[in-house]
Amino acid sequence: MKNLLFLFIMLPSIMFSQNNALAEAFKNGEFKKVIEISNIENLRNADDFETHLIIAKSYNEVGDFKQAAEFLKQCERLMKSEWEKSWTLVESIKTNFGTGNIEAVRQNFADAKKVKGTKNSEKALREIALLIGFDELYDNWKIKVTENIIFHFDNSISDADVEKVVTTRQKAFNEINRIFNSNLPKKIDFFVWNQKENYNPYLKSSLGFTRPTLCVSHNRINQTPGHELAHNISFWRNRENRRTKFINEGIGVCFDQQKNNKFEIAKAAYKTHPMNLIDVWKKQTDLGNEILYPISGAFVEFLFNYDKAKFFALVENQTYQDAEVIYGSQLVNLINEFIRNLNE
Repeated sequence: MKNLLFLFIMLPSIMFSQNNALAEAFKNGEFKKVIEISNIENLRNADDFETHLIIAKSYNEVGDFKQAAEFLKQCERLMKSEWEKSWTLVESIKTNFGTGNIEAVRQNFADAKKVKGTKNSEKALREIALLIGFDELYDNWKIKVTENIIFHFDNSISDADVEKVVTTRQKAFNEINRIFNSNLPKKIDFFVWNQKENYNPYLKSSLGFTRPTLCVSHNRINQTPGHELAHNISFWRNRENRRTKFINEGIGVCFDQQKNNKFEIAKAAYKTHPMNLIDVWKKQTDLGNEILYPISGAFVEFLFNYDKAKFFALVENQTYQDAEVIYGSQLVNLINEFIRNLNE
């Protein structure tokens, strides 16, 4: 899933930061490392705006909005120029939205529109508005709210389809979270576009996708009930996680709430495209979704049925190296058994 938000939007400024290691980690998108450096070097009391801004952004990226808010307070104290105010408001929108403080988000957007930001900060503002539903594009969309989900429906979707989606997705949430028992920080904002093709020209991304730190999903009208919900729910089982595409997408497929035989679908995909599962897992090999999804989904289902305690440990830390620690010497045997079954 392509990330709509910019990783490097502030680099021209932060490269002049007092801390080169911090700037380098941020440049590489290593947000947890940024946080680690800031703690080791006690940068909470730094006296430059850029340092506080990139630390705040890093906390936003990992979903720790309480800490992000603390550093944004320092940004507000230190900001002087219009561009500094603009970037502070962009990150404040994420922090407040991540905790469900919608009134504060509205105020952030109103304030941001009064500030003359940079080309990049204004572009980032439009990106986040499109992502979380604050762009004027959504002015006539239908809103439905359930216990765990805020639905945003393209206005051209019929009332009958709206009710069907609301019912099936809330039921899917209940079924999935009965398994994961996650504590989400807010209701999921669940956008439903009246399109069946993948690419969305407004978002400039393929549907569906999820930003689990913000509990946001954008979906096609014909998507499975649980795939994107599973991404949100599994992420918040433990926010301190390491994710890989192979296991993460496998979770989405495994818990998509489709009553189909995932193993038989995986066998058909494997027959047309045999793959080295360990290499794909280790190297994050870029496979087509028509191959990756069914095989990873069946593999995740296989591991879930094998040992649930170990599976939940893998949900939180998903690299192959993590799996070696979790499953020990049994890991290779499990993979070989899974592949043998695919070949039968």
